[in-house]
Amino acid sequence: MPAIIAAAEVTDSVAIHPGYGFLSENADFAARVEELDVMIFLHPSGTSLVGRMEDHYFPNTVGHPLDSALCVGQLVFDGYLERFPKLKICIAHGGGYIPGYWGRFDHAWAHREDCRVTIKKKPSEYLKKLYFDTVVFDERQLKNLIDIWGADHIMLGTDYPFDMAEPDPVGFLGRVEGVSAKDMALVAGGNAERLLSLPAKAKSKA
Repeated sequence: MPAIIAAAEVTDSVAIHPGYGFLSENADFAARVEELDVMIFLHPSGTSLVGRMEDHYFPNTVGHPLDSALCVGQLVFDGYLERFPKLKICIAHGGGYIPGYWGRFDHAWAHREDCRVTIKKKPSEYLKKLYFDTVVFDERQLKNLIDIWGADHIMLGTDYPFDMAEPDPVGFLGRVEGVSAKDMALVAGGNAERLLSLPAKAKSKA
């Protein structure tokens, strides 16, 4: 952990594998990253889940989004997003499974006392604090992410140079229907400029 904190001291973002509970088990790291206003990018590397996912490339196609879902669940239900409300966290692959199935978290919170031990609000209220990338491969799914979580919480992703990369990330955005040019500009780069404190792209002169 000291090495990762040291990296956060000199950069605008740090990347973490979500599958082993690192982020949800290190309050000192979360506190320091929040203080530095550094973005955390959660991206799986392999999967911490084994057994039935040994074939059909399931460690990637199922394991990656499932690892991310487990990590997000720990961040929410362990109270990290309540304790550190200014954390900036972006989850790869459209956030895994949770952004499309958050209702099950909310239902558990409403009906089970053990899901309300640490958090005061329903889980989806904490999910609104997170950011998700665009690597979902289907225009309808990306449109759904934008509609539900807001264009200001979706960031352009590529997954380059892996075989599961989006081959034309900018073109993919252009194929999404029903999103305003203003909102799409946020997804294409405006959110990255804001969250990573990048210099705004110079406007071309007429």
